[in-house]
Amino acid sequence: MKNKKSITILAITVLVMVLTAFVYSPSQAAYDSGRSGPSNKWSQQANANAMTMTTTLSEQEAADLALAIQEEYAAMNTYQAIMNELGEIQPFLRIASSEQQHVNALIRVAERFGVEVPENAGEVADIEWSTFEEACQLGVTFEQIDADLYDELLPNTTNPILIRVYTNLQSASLNNHLPAFEACIP
Repeated sequence: MKNKKSITILAITVLVMVLTAFVYSPSQAAYDSGRSGPSNKWSQQANANAMTMTTTLSEQEAADLALAIQEEYAAMNTYQAIMNELGEIQPFLRIASSEQQHVNALIRVAERFGVEVPENAGEVADIEWSTFEEACQLGVTFEQIDADLYDELLPNTTNPILIRVYTNLQSASLNNHLPAFEACIP
């Protein structure tokens, strides 16, 4: 009798280990990071199964995700408006492109969890500029606002995918965009 219990416990332990390896496979990690994993039917099925096992978004997380998309749209639109007036100049050209990538990353998450993607309403920052230096200062201010938004959203976020995306976007604002704008202020 004791031997049957040991075998049963061992079988359950092995099953749990196999399921854990299946759910947290390298293919799923690659999928979550936006890269494709190995191209075979097994890894594609593992990705599909892992996606269905991923937690859903709460109503608050869905609303916050829509807000984050709007914020990234506004940054992209603002930098494009600056280039429309001052020409396709750096760092605005590079950072506007990066903001589009931020929007795309957030949209992928929204689509993954069935959250309606807000349209780009063309909103720009309510900060005026007339010179390159003023535009750079606007960029500094806007990137600080962007980073602050993620400080507000992260405490209300439990979904690990959203946490990772928000953290990465905030890091890009603070470690890449902000220094680039600070460097163009004389």
